Amino acid sequence: MNAPVRVGELLNRPYFRRAEVIATQKALERIVKWVHIIEITNVRHLLDGHELILTTGIGWKDEEEVSLAFLRQLIDLNAAGLCVELGAYAKQPSERMKKLALEADFPLIFFHEEVRYVDITRDLHTFFINRHHQMIASLDRLTNRFNHLLLSGKGYTPLLKLLHEKTGKLVAFLPGNSPAVFLPPLPKSVRSRKLEEWRRQKERSVRNGKRSAWRPIAVMNQVAAELWLDGEEDLSEFDLLALDRCATAVAQEMMRTMYVEERRKHKENGWIEEWLNGGLKDSEIAGYAEALQPEIRDGWLAACVFELDRNTFRSPESENALLQRIIFARSVFAGAGFAPIPVPGARHLIFVLAGLKDRGGWTAPLARAIEKLRKLDRPGGPAVFGGLAGVGPAVRGILRLPESYEGACACIDIQKTTGPLPRPFYTELHVYRLLPVLEKTGLLAALVRDYLDPILSDRELLKTLKVYLRYSGAKQETANALFIVRQTLYNRLDKIAELLGDDFMSPEKRLMIELALFGYEYRNGPIN
Repeated sequence: MNAPVRVGELLNRPYFRRAEVIATQKALERIVKWVHIIEITNVRHLLDGHELILTTGIGWKDEEEVSLAFLRQLIDLNAAGLCVELGAYAKQPSERMKKLALEADFPLIFFHEEVRYVDITRDLHTFFINRHHQMIASLDRLTNRFNHLLLSGKGYTPLLKLLHEKTGKLVAFLPGNSPAVFLPPLPKSVRSRKLEEWRRQKERSVRNGKRSAWRPIAVMNQVAAELWLDGEEDLSEFDLLALDRCATAVAQEMMRTMYVEERRKHKENGWIEEWLNGGLKDSEIAGYAEALQPEIRDGWLAACVFELDRNTFRSPESENALLQRIIFARSVFAGAGFAPIPVPGARHLIFVLAGLKDRGGWTAPLARAIEKLRKLDRPGGPAVFGGLAGVGPAVRGILRLPESYEGACACIDIQKTTGPLPRPFYTELHVYRLLPVLEKTGLLAALVRDYLDPILSDRELLKTLKVYLRYSGAKQETANALFIVRQTLYNRLDKIAELLGDDFMSPEKRLMIELALFGYEYRNGPIN
């Protein structure tokens, strides 16, 4: 039995059979969660609601106004009912108490002979505990049925139907980008009203109302949908726990569906990885490109590439972990305003990002999305987003995607020498674009030697020169950044001028010296 305990049900217990009951039918339907003995009259701080109160009336001793004030408190606090032993303190039922109780649909129970409240509380507490055990057993059976439905692979609808069947409450499933599902189905006007009520409840952050409750359906730490339960009567503990179990089952079903869908998309998008790595000619992809959505086929795109250690993803378990990361990344990129197409490759995990609304303003939200993904990798676990990443320039149309991909890969290659960049955008590499070319031709080593050789052996002078140029010759800012006094800086600058020439800050020479410093760090690591 999953229904809550009601006053009328308790009246069938042995200790209540000879009691006088003053109650409407509605009063007998009040829910009882516990039984409590109270002999004081100020109880506003003592009750949580739904308690059946036992008293001898010693707190009012037939003082009618005190008894009425006490009763009003119990009604306001949503107590389940009041039991009074008549005789020693309360001599007879108050007609005004009876009238107030009937008007408020609040049950009054009078014992006309002495009763042992300890026996009543023991009996009722045992009853409540047994009922709780029954509820837990029912909940376990419900959970098993949810699991069985999950294994059937029939989707989330049977899960929702089962929740509705077992609670008798209205069930609503609200996916993020799809119409709401109601069980049982509701007229359009009623649906709109209910959705507005629930929206207000959510805005107040009330997850458990008296007659309505909701749960977020979280998939990969992202809210993919919401599940609501709504009834004409107060929700029971079983209702709320059943809602929790159903929300978990729906999340699992949505995750399974995402896995299946992601694997299908990987097969469909395999041609992109083959094409980007030279396996297909542009003329061979015309049919593939034609089937793409217009915003991908003809809109602004960028390639976001993460370097993978494929040795880490050879087992089925690690492949599943990679797939899980891809699903999460898809939601993160979508949340940042992009339409992502994941393309797992042999060396790289590629995301083709469509939906770039302008050529400049897209980099900031993408940088935040990449940072969020980097935090996903755990120490000791498979690295997917924690390694090197690169983002190519924005290009117009899918046929120019290789340009963006090459830029993203170049960005990764440069970081293998410079170390990870906080914003791994090819368009922000600036002078670093030249360094690999100069290195391949042998000109970079000569540039460093020609302009920096006299101070290469003095790390202190190298760092001073770097900081001085960064602050465009501002001496105070340079001294502050180096944590030295101005006189020490002057001495170092004099030494640099002596070794590099008094003209080291002239525009043409300064430009080459700065390029040489970038080249030195490219070949040897940061100057710290």
